[in-house]
Amino acid sequence: MTEPSPVIGVTGAEEQGHVMWFCNRLGIRWAGGRARRLTASRSEDFQNCDGFLISGGGDIDPALYGEKNTASFNVEPARDTLEQAVISHALSQGKPLAGICRGAQMINIVKGGSLHQNARNIYKDFLPTTSLLGKIFLRRSVRIVEEGLLSALYGDRRAIRVNSIHHQAIARLGQGLIISAQDRHGIAQAIETSGDDCYLLGVQWHPELMLYNQSQRRFFRQLVQACR
Repeated sequence: MTEPSPVIGVTGAEEQGHVMWFCNRLGIRWAGGRARRLTASRSEDFQNCDGFLISGGGDIDPALYGEKNTASFNVEPARDTLEQAVISHALSQGKPLAGICRGAQMINIVKGGSLHQNARNIYKDFLPTTSLLGKIFLRRSVRIVEEGLLSALYGDRRAIRVNSIHHQAIARLGQGLIISAQDRHGIAQAIETSGDDCYLLGVQWHPELMLYNQSQRRFFRQLVQACR
């Protein structure tokens, strides 16, 4: 009998993020899973998912980590509430959990961490990618600095080149997390659990927008395998 494909809930914005949803769905499908879109208005049965992917998008309400809004845009409180519930459920039930860009940041916040609302204010040489062509073609070098889930995706490679769309960055690291990759500025580019009791990996880049790259497709394959 063929083993059923694991169902992975993919959170997203209510009205935007259609390209990201399509690409995440494709990445999960190619890896052997089934993606279920979760938004604030369609999330009733998320507890039935086998694992979760917290996707990218607009900024998170800084009130969630105890700050006033000084440089956060496209805040969607209803999405924040949904993703807090999804992440808390995954952590309490030991379900595999992955995050992309904003998703990695939200995982960090739920675990008690915080963000720099404008990374350029902290990392003076950091320039956010703003142009469409830059978001498509520009790549930043990232160093893998800890052994774990991320390093398993790349084998012996310790330097990788990834896209870069974010303007915010992890500040205080959440409880039980480690930074497994950094860029040359020292910005956290990947986080994961410091233990082996559950699957948890968040990356600051967008692997769903680089599905032509085999190593980026492994991000989805590893998540699907963890959900089996």
